[in-house]
Amino acid sequence: MGREKYVIIVEYAKGNDKGVDGFRVDTKPILNAIKRNAQCEGEIVFYSHKKRKGLFEYIEKFTQTYDVVIISRINPGNLKKIDEYFVFLNHLSQIGIDVHTHPDVMINLNFKDILYKLRNTAFCDAQSEFFKTFEELEEKLPDILTQHKKYVLKINYGSTGKGVYLLSLNDNGSVVSTEAVDNVKYYYDDIYELIATFENKFEDDVDDLSYFHDKSGFVGCRYLPRIEEGEVRVIIIHNRPIKVVHKKPAQGEFSATLFSGADYTYEDIDNPKWKEVIELTCDAFDELQKYLNGQKFPLIWTMDYILDYDENGKDKYILSEINCSCVGISTQLDLAEDIGKVFR
Repeated sequence: MGREKYVIIVEYAKGNDKGVDGFRVDTKPILNAIKRNAQCEGEIVFYSHKKRKGLFEYIEKFTQTYDVVIISRINPGNLKKIDEYFVFLNHLSQIGIDVHTHPDVMINLNFKDILYKLRNTAFCDAQSEFFKTFEELEEKLPDILTQHKKYVLKINYGSTGKGVYLLSLNDNGSVVSTEAVDNVKYYYDDIYELIATFENKFEDDVDDLSYFHDKSGFVGCRYLPRIEEGEVRVIIIHNRPIKVVHKKPAQGEFSATLFSGADYTYEDIDNPKWKEVIELTCDAFDELQKYLNGQKFPLIWTMDYILDYDENGKDKYILSEINCSCVGISTQLDLAEDIGKVFR
């Protein structure tokens, strides 16, 4: 008989993702589902940068009696010192604690540059770019935007549409930039005036960063007009797709996030119309395995796709994003049971 598990879910006290009780709406259902399925005990704790040492020592004490499982339910975008939080999780892993999702996995899969790394696979766009420096953007973007007329820039780390821009080149040389998070449009006389506004959006690398070193930059993607038909999200528990979400942008929007007013429809994976995207997702696991650094697949994560056409005019799904830092299930709390089954 092995030791009993003890599950600790880590939250952050601040952020707009809390219920009236101060917790994320999905945290308690997830913890309760794990307790039922794994026949174990657990609790919820709150992380803060100033108290991280004390929290580490508190968690470490449980390892004397239990096999400890840590589940991070923090949207890193709510933290001011994200790199330090990833280091905190990694230190827990180093003392033998089972950490979900491990920071090595989050740093590889959750950043937009994964689209560039996977550009030569069957499920990504071969024309994806990664502009690591402002100078690279300044050099390459004029020709790219002239060729495509519409182009999407995504900050390497962002969520809920922040740092995602649709660039549209007009016949007279002027450019319109639309930010996904709020659909606000900005107008520029030419490409070079637009590019100048991105100089301060590139962060200087700090040498003492452990996880976020060398992660500044923007990923460039072709604009796919079929985003108007909606984005297709596959929700995955560990290595098993469990749900498809059809995310339809609001009228006139190019972003399919809830924050931009998109309409979400949840559907079962055995629906025949999703057969192709489910098979594509499962086939992608072998490629993604290379970026896990020997860790497990995320506990709960998503792969988002936009439809395009292949060279024969047939439907082709293009990966637009992977989310694995803190995927919410507040509108689908029944999925907590699937999460709980991972720990049986």
